[in-house]
Amino acid sequence: MTDWTAAVDVGTSAVKAVLLDARGRIRATGQAEVPSAHGEQEPEDWWEASIEALGRCGESVSRVRMLALTGQMQDLVCIGGARPLRPAILYSDTRAHGELAEAYRLLGPEWTDVTRNEQDASSLPAKVLWLRKHEPDVLERTELMLFGASGYVGWRLTGVGCCDVTTASTTGLLDAAARTWWPTAADALGLRDVLPRLVDGEAAIGTATSPAAREAGLLPGIPVVVAPGDAVSTTIGIVGDDPHRGYTYLGASGWLAVVVPEARVPRAAHRLLLPTPGRQLMIGAVISAGAAADWARRTFLPGMSAADADRLAAEAGPSGLLALPSLRGERFPVRDPLARGVIVGMTDTTRPDQLYRAVLEAVAFAFRTLLDTVPDNGVPIPVTGGGARSGLWQRILADVLGRPVLRTNTSEEVAALGAAATAIRAAGGRPPPPLADRDASTLLRPGPASMQYAKLAAAHAALHSTLTPTFQALQDKP
Repeated sequence: MTDWTAAVDVGTSAVKAVLLDARGRIRATGQAEVPSAHGEQEPEDWWEASIEALGRCGESVSRVRMLALTGQMQDLVCIGGARPLRPAILYSDTRAHGELAEAYRLLGPEWTDVTRNEQDASSLPAKVLWLRKHEPDVLERTELMLFGASGYVGWRLTGVGCCDVTTASTTGLLDAAARTWWPTAADALGLRDVLPRLVDGEAAIGTATSPAAREAGLLPGIPVVVAPGDAVSTTIGIVGDDPHRGYTYLGASGWLAVVVPEARVPRAAHRLLLPTPGRQLMIGAVISAGAAADWARRTFLPGMSAADADRLAAEAGPSGLLALPSLRGERFPVRDPLARGVIVGMTDTTRPDQLYRAVLEAVAFAFRTLLDTVPDNGVPIPVTGGGARSGLWQRILADVLGRPVLRTNTSEEVAALGAAATAIRAAGGRPPPPLADRDASTLLRPGPASMQYAKLAAAHAALHSTLTPTFQALQDKP
């Protein structure tokens, strides 16, 4: 390939754009904020922010000959009369908790098995039922449903309504084995005529129309690829898509993601299809990771900086405690909205720095629950996100996981880089290697403490199930 590729990642809070030259080098980046209301966003804000982010890449946009799109998944976008009929209901919105039981009655007990994911109030069938109950006119006027931000931007560019299989696997509407929309769900919900075309994320959905291309500063007629949704594009950008490669992310929330064959995985894990048949991304997502760490530092070590708190907790060694970081419910290793934070094992000699460290260890133990299901291929596990700046947390991860970890200098545009790599490969070019293979630092191998943590792993894995009745009792009204 001799031409440049642009990639756009349409996130919840911002759109990030990146331009890559023919050798896969980043030549320009741009970013624009996305306004947000609680649980909803205006799809047109995604489009306008995408235009702004591309514009901030400068005049080099004129060299782009292919555009790749990725972004947030599991959104509900209803289109009628060539425009959105209401704001998009986001993946994080759980207003449809009352409709979830109705969805299970409608779709039957096989719903989880067919979709290969445990369903909750964020699933699209529950949201569709919520619309049917509260905004029936929207459903009646809907001519096309889209399920991700990149699908909407792709529709604005090409006029083609589509959904990549990764995003589709988050919706609760996909027959994962067949990699097609599930007819039972489509018929039961009355969606057969409004579902978008499924694409594998490795082929152009169409070409940019002249009006849309002019608006975005692009050349008319360039191919547009809707790449895999953001979680898989991020994975491709960091470690690629080879089996048994994975990474951890430590932000306000956190997760461990591993590419695995399409086989049975822990029930609470999220499973997302990759473009390559036979592969899926297994994700153990912890609701409160960095958020729990910040809470623990403020609560147990008030006024202390993160660096000083880490230094104090590092000197103390393993806490000798077991904790759950579930301050706002939990998604992994269980799906339990009633789960709460817990610290077990305190005595009259327990110090504040031990309590703080126990919360960091708790996140690592949750990741270990998932990693223990994956063969150890000896490849280090990259650690990304803001929490990766903590040398203490990196050390805890290496010791608790029992695997070497690698701090990777990931960029904010990593999902866009993964989307670009997918598009370049689809066009017959050679994509740049993943970041973990070319831009890494600070390899940490498990240390002496790993044996101590290994003895506690089974006890930690049992904590959630042991305390489920307690969490329920705490929510029961007197």
